[in-house]
Amino acid sequence: MRVLVCDDHSLFREGLRLLLEKLDPGMEVTLTASAAEAVDATRDSTFDLILLDWHMDGLSGARALDALRESAPLTRVVVLSGDRNAELVRTAVDGGAAGFIPKDSPPNQLMTAVRTIAEGGVYLPTGGMTAIQTRDVRDAFPTLTERQADVLRAALRGNSNKLIARQLGISDGTVKTHLRAIYQELGTRNRTEAVYMAAEQGVRIS
Repeated sequence: MRVLVCDDHSLFREGLRLLLEKLDPGMEVTLTASAAEAVDATRDSTFDLILLDWHMDGLSGARALDALRESAPLTRVVVLSGDRNAELVRTAVDGGAAGFIPKDSPPNQLMTAVRTIAEGGVYLPTGGMTAIQTRDVRDAFPTLTERQADVLRAALRGNSNKLIARQLGISDGTVKTHLRAIYQELGTRNRTEAVYMAAEQGVRIS
């Protein structure tokens, strides 16, 4: 597994590298100190996961997330932040983040979060530790149609509507229609709430 870490605090970068190597000694970890460096790295290499610090000097926050989603559209991007307010989490998820890890998480919770995401799960700060995710979308939400399940899986990966449409061979409008139906079926109002529900239900993204 290849992981790209983007954080402008050297001690946190190195600590996260040690954590990732403890999780999987065979994991290949690339460290970058800015979003611009991370974007350049994605042009030269392919990564399975990007861990992005939300607050950095220069390109940061939603702009940094947009840049990485543009340069590496098929790679899951997970936001790291010392700030865990609900609006920030929603902004990150709406921008295409596939998860959110508070930087003040205890080491064992941080390990759980990284392992959950590496296993294909969704991790969001819900107030406690999230177990390793094992359920498929259809198992968690059996009333969804096969196509709706495909759209939700893609949305949980952080894919934009345009990318989902391209991957599934349907129009942007059809993606939006499916998403509205999914939100109604799940009893949610938007993508962020749907992602939270998937995390709570233990959904695993293959």
